Amino acid sequence: MEIRRHSPFFLVIFSFLTILSALVAYLSFDSSISIEDCLELDLPVLTIETEGAKKIKSREHYLKAEYFAIEKNGLSETGSCKIRGRGNTTWETRELYKKPYLLKLDTESSLFSLPAARKWVLMANTADKTQIRNFYAEHLAKDIFSNFRWTPGSRFISLFVNGKYEGLYALTEKIEAVRGRIPVSEEDGSFVFEVNQRMDGDYNFRTSHGVPFSIKTNLEILTDEELERRKEIIQAAENEIFHLENAKNESEKSVLLDFQSFSDWYLINELTKNHDAQFKFSCYLYYDAQENKVFMGPVWDFDISCGNISWNDCDNPVGFWIKDAVWIKRLLEREEFASLVINRWNQKKNEITESFEWLQSASKELNDAVLLNDAVWKNIGHRQWPHAPGWKTRKTYESEVQYMTDWLKKRFVWMDKAIYDLHENGA
Repeated sequence: MEIRRHSPFFLVIFSFLTILSALVAYLSFDSSISIEDCLELDLPVLTIETEGAKKIKSREHYLKAEYFAIEKNGLSETGSCKIRGRGNTTWETRELYKKPYLLKLDTESSLFSLPAARKWVLMANTADKTQIRNFYAEHLAKDIFSNFRWTPGSRFISLFVNGKYEGLYALTEKIEAVRGRIPVSEEDGSFVFEVNQRMDGDYNFRTSHGVPFSIKTNLEILTDEELERRKEIIQAAENEIFHLENAKNESEKSVLLDFQSFSDWYLINELTKNHDAQFKFSCYLYYDAQENKVFMGPVWDFDISCGNISWNDCDNPVGFWIKDAVWIKRLLEREEFASLVINRWNQKKNEITESFEWLQSASKELNDAVLLNDAVWKNIGHRQWPHAPGWKTRKTYESEVQYMTDWLKKRFVWMDKAIYDLHENGA
């Protein structure tokens, strides 16, 4: 019998299968995993107790909660907080059950030796079976490419919510212009902005070349005058990239780009062939009013990088990808910038090859924690978005890490030859 896709019978069957898959995921949850089990893995534990033991179901509305940060030698920090869901794809994709969260402490505090702050991201890394792609990008940005004034720090932790083990998470510093993070202050007119095709931030607009930006702020509200000033600064940066001479006023003509941060950001994202970094999502920049400069970065969101993707040829270690992003494409047509990128590659390529050993070593330290996480969520060896090629044949954590490492090695060999082609695109 042929079942038409939009027939009532099809919809009933589809709904049943959706509910069944969710039930299987719920029943597979191993509630016997204890805090003591996790501390034996030499990872700290963060427990969240929501008011009334309510489930975290919303990305818009916070739940009041208490948090307890636990190291192997005992309790290290506790306090009141709020928590809600965060992210987009992870919450919207049916195959990704483990969810990321945004944690907002009532009082600025240091968690697990990271600098004190109020807002923290709990990264689930659900789409990445290695759990380490974001951590690897942080390593590239902090330890190899040093032209970023700040890169978010992370600590791998075991997360418990209302007494239940939620899995392995990366407690990560949130991108924001506050003390201890991006070294600028909104009080003097500095601000953070993001390339965001969803255009779902509080303040969104498109530049004259169609680049979609969301303007970030820690202020309660931006006045129309301040919002317009920020738009003008972003447009002025684009004008500089495209050599536009029709700026409306002198302030628009005087914005300077920090080429060093743009160069390092480009190389990290091109090396990893980070899909969203083609000026689609999660491409962060900030304006420093004291220096009157626009900086690229910090790096963020690498879960569908390093071959962990099945579309747009981004699983292929051969071929430029980020080079075609609107602003980057134009910058690389300028010989000054193309030469900077090539020279920077030559300076750092030995360290890049050493990073593959770092990757293997870091994954070994994480192995037991990943296996415990997988005992609950059952990702490795199973179908899961973004369906990286060959996932059916990779039944172990080691095989997933090896796939990522082999992909990076092939990517490096290709880039080490292709990078010199950038000169041909120079103005």
